Amino acid sequence: MNLLKISALFLLLLLPCRGQFPSTDAPAPLKGVFYVSVDDAATIFVNGEQKYKAGIGESHSPEMELKAGDRVVVELRNDGDKRHFMLLFASSDQKSIVSFKHLDFRCVMGDAKDFTPDQFRNWKITKEEKGKKPGFPIKNYSEKLWGDIDRCSIAAIITPSMISQKPQ
Repeated sequence: MNLLKISALFLLLLLPCRGQFPSTDAPAPLKGVFYVSVDDAATIFVNGEQKYKAGIGESHSPEMELKAGDRVVVELRNDGDKRHFMLLFASSDQKSIVSFKHLDFRCVMGDAKDFTPDQFRNWKITKEEKGKKPGFPIKNYSEKLWGDIDRCSIAAIITPSMISQKPQ
């Protein structure tokens, strides 16, 4: 009898559970705003549609929706000495954020406002810019970054791993 219980327990331990598999559930779309810090200018496109134009300093976009799988292109312009760019998307309830790190972005080849995943895979990763991070009103994991030249475009695909709860 004990051998039967031990065998059954052993078989149960071998069965895979849901937590052992990668999640196929895409997070729900987020309604919120982009927070942008840029020197000198940035224009943000989501899925090929212009969503926001930011001038020098810190600003935020009008409310919009963002979800996993969305494609983001940012045209960056630096007219002078220093340059920086940092991007964050925060849900309207400020419970969830989409942080953007330099490894999430690629340097766009050409003048694209949208792209395919195949194009994205072939572009090189952007560079992280060192220095003090801008003071966005919401804690986040975003990094300062830039493309390869003063006037350039960078691209990212929103992945479920970029979407997280706001840090405390």
